[in-house]
Amino acid sequence: MRRRGYVGLTFAESERRRERCTLPGRSVVITFDDGFASTLRAKKLLDEAGFVATVFVVTSFVDTGEPLCWPGVEQWLDRSTRAEMAPLSWSQLETLLEAGWEIGSHTATHALLPELTAEGLSNELMGSRRTIEQRLGQAETVAYPYGLADERVAAAAKEAGYIAGCTLTPALTVDEPLRRPRIGFGPDDQGWRLWAKLSPSVIRLRRTRLAQALEPLHFRGDRLPPVPKPRRT
Repeated sequence: MRRRGYVGLTFAESERRRERCTLPGRSVVITFDDGFASTLRAKKLLDEAGFVATVFVVTSFVDTGEPLCWPGVEQWLDRSTRAEMAPLSWSQLETLLEAGWEIGSHTATHALLPELTAEGLSNELMGSRRTIEQRLGQAETVAYPYGLADERVAAAAKEAGYIAGCTLTPALTVDEPLRRPRIGFGPDDQGWRLWAKLSPSVIRLRRTRLAQALEPLHFRGDRLPPVPKPRRT
């Protein structure tokens, strides 16, 4: 991307430049969710390319230093992989901030936000933002746990004071400041998988109504925590 003339921006800066109509034609925002301590391994590579990044942290784990754990990742807490679940510390986050990175919120506990009450949303969104502000000075953006946010969640994020939020879903049909779509990458995204995720044709397909209709299939299985059934009265 550097060779092709892309400019690396933080998520917040990209939104401010979008508003000012100064967003470069070739710009990229690199984000890391959850706040794994292993995110530091990426810094050297990004420094070499001249890119900054935005890391979204789950504040309750930064506070305690306990291994990251929520529905969907518990299996990684065994002896062989437990160390990989360590969170970034506040001092490490401060170092990233000083290097030009942005520290955003990934909520307080990594809850499934669309299932929360208004009070629960406030605790997760506003509570985590205030914690980051107290420790690092500011928190302008949020990445929603499990990549999911409906209109109610987006409205709660705006009320909590965020200027932008990002999702991570197969369909890219919603693109607004508090629900900016992203493209997710993992260790298996090489070769044809990498090409497919970056292909303009595939991205256009992900913006269609068909992609939106098929999206619920993506979230079946154990990727999301079980949703409590409402009590009958």
